[in-house]
Amino acid sequence: MIAGLHIGAELKRFFAGKLPPVALVMIVLLPLIFGGLFVWSYFDPIGGLSRLPVAVVNSDEGADTPDGFQKAGDEVTASLMKNERVNFIEATAEEAKDGVADGTYYFAIELPEDFTEAATSVNSDNPRSATINTAFNNTNGFIATMLGTNVTREVVDTVDRELGAKVTGQLLVGFSTIGEGMDAAAEGSGKLHEGASSAHDGAAKLADGANKLHGGAQSAHEGAAKLADGAAKLDDGLGTAHNGAAQLAQGLAALDAATDRLGEGAGQVSGGVDTLVGGANQLNNQVTAARDQVVAPLVNISAQLRAINLPQTIDLANQADQVIAQLQANPQQDILSKLAQLSAGAAEIHRQLSDPTAEYRSGVDRAAAASQKLEQGLSTLKDGSGKLVVGAQTLADGSSKLVDGSQQLSVGATQLRDGLVQLDAGSGELNLKISEGAQQVPRFPENIRDAAARSASSPVEERLVAQEMTKFGVGLAPFFISLGLFMGGTVMFMLLHAIQRRAVDSGLNPLRVALATYIPALLVGFAQATVMWLVLTYLIGLAPDHKLGLWFSMLGISATFVAVTHGINALVGAAAGRVVCLIFMALQLVSSGGLYPPETQPAFLRWVHTWDPMTFSVNLLREMIVGSMPGPDHRLIQAIIVLAFVWAIALCVSTYSAWRDRIVKAKDLHPELAL
Repeated sequence: MIAGLHIGAELKRFFAGKLPPVALVMIVLLPLIFGGLFVWSYFDPIGGLSRLPVAVVNSDEGADTPDGFQKAGDEVTASLMKNERVNFIEATAEEAKDGVADGTYYFAIELPEDFTEAATSVNSDNPRSATINTAFNNTNGFIATMLGTNVTREVVDTVDRELGAKVTGQLLVGFSTIGEGMDAAAEGSGKLHEGASSAHDGAAKLADGANKLHGGAQSAHEGAAKLADGAAKLDDGLGTAHNGAAQLAQGLAALDAATDRLGEGAGQVSGGVDTLVGGANQLNNQVTAARDQVVAPLVNISAQLRAINLPQTIDLANQADQVIAQLQANPQQDILSKLAQLSAGAAEIHRQLSDPTAEYRSGVDRAAAASQKLEQGLSTLKDGSGKLVVGAQTLADGSSKLVDGSQQLSVGATQLRDGLVQLDAGSGELNLKISEGAQQVPRFPENIRDAAARSASSPVEERLVAQEMTKFGVGLAPFFISLGLFMGGTVMFMLLHAIQRRAVDSGLNPLRVALATYIPALLVGFAQATVMWLVLTYLIGLAPDHKLGLWFSMLGISATFVAVTHGINALVGAAAGRVVCLIFMALQLVSSGGLYPPETQPAFLRWVHTWDPMTFSVNLLREMIVGSMPGPDHRLIQAIIVLAFVWAIALCVSTYSAWRDRIVKAKDLHPELAL
């Protein structure tokens, strides 16, 4: 097996027996003491201020104001009682004093007797800011005092808002000169009255002119509407005419082309007629010769038939005579005459259709050219009519708006006229009232103006009536001294044995066995406490209120903590005892109230705080370092009694452990877990 991957026997020994697995689990969970417990304890201390008891004393006696008798203190107190961020508790002055002294309240706020009088004194001969008295007790804890300071600032801001008075000194300077300004305003209001009368006359004329303008605008709007309708109809007619002109131009162009083709055909017809006339003349000559040849035999036949003198022959002779008469009538001569006329007409038609100088052809050409110009002109006219329609419509819309505007102008002018009537009357009354008000405006003399400005800009100020807040190190010293002394007691039993086996085996009294180890450890603890006291007092400059009292207190606390760690190690053994001591120390630290007030912490830690030995060590050290306020404070005696009781209990546990260890058990010879 690869040596680097072999876990070896070091961890395997923790999986044998009952205690080693528990020890391994404790080692894994040990970082949670600081990484989990401390975070949980101080997760949201500000959110826990709602449980922080703060006394509110309302000593305000009220004062007479222009609005009658008032007690601003009652309003402020009621507002504070509704505040859910801090646990404000109304109390009497005596209750608040004793409560702050003994820790019932972390601090107290008092509204003094002249609170209302001072808050409303800005216009009096003695302007001043109202004060809020605050009383802190450093024995209640440094961070609690610091939080109380922040809460007090919030209270001051709340009272400022409640009184509604944050004014600058410049405003008061303006009040000092406003009387003169109102005198000038009175004079100006008189001129305003005269101007209002003149404006009233002008407004009446404006109303008449606006009515006339509205009538003219209405007529113009009606004419513009008719113009828009006519322009639309004209545009439609021009569109129709343009379409007809286009069709006419197309028809005349087709006629011109057809005339060309007709002229060509007429030429062909004229040529054909001339040819026909020539052929007809030749045919006429031939027909005349043939006729003569036919007629002569017919004449002879007719004569012969008549000579026979039969009815039938007579009839045939008559028929022959009719034929002869028809042949001799010469009808082809008429045909030739008509053909000649036809030839002349065809030639004339050809000339009219083909010759540009002829009357018909020149007329057709002029008509076609004119129709093209007519189409172009109508197209241009159609575009212009479209613009005319748009312009006429715009004119109609504009005239409509003009009508509306003139209507509004007419109404507004009427209202202006009526308003100026009221202004005329009101300006007269304003002139009167300003003159009266100028006599009533406050005027601050130079000697009290600054005080009035401060009073108006800061209606409420805080005044400390008890202990001031200590330095950060001084305020947290009780917590860290307790931590150091308990840590010293824990560490020393990593070197010292909690129970001496030889003393047990010698058969000594269990108490003497316990003392045989406790007394040497106590001497080490005294040395630790003394060195710490010397460094704090002479090197760091702690300057406790009771220097020797602090030293004796540290000796007593060390004796108690050494007894506690000694008892734990004696009871559960050195290995488990070290772990238990660390856990117990961490639990004491977060529950002692040495940092944040326990009221800001979870409920479990608030319960532990009630019996935590370090709670009482912190209280005892605070009494020695910062002192206590005048009044009943049971915490000093309580701390001494509780620590003495814890010392006695711990010594009893050590004695019991010594008595128990007189019997050697197998697990003592071969312990499951040893360090």
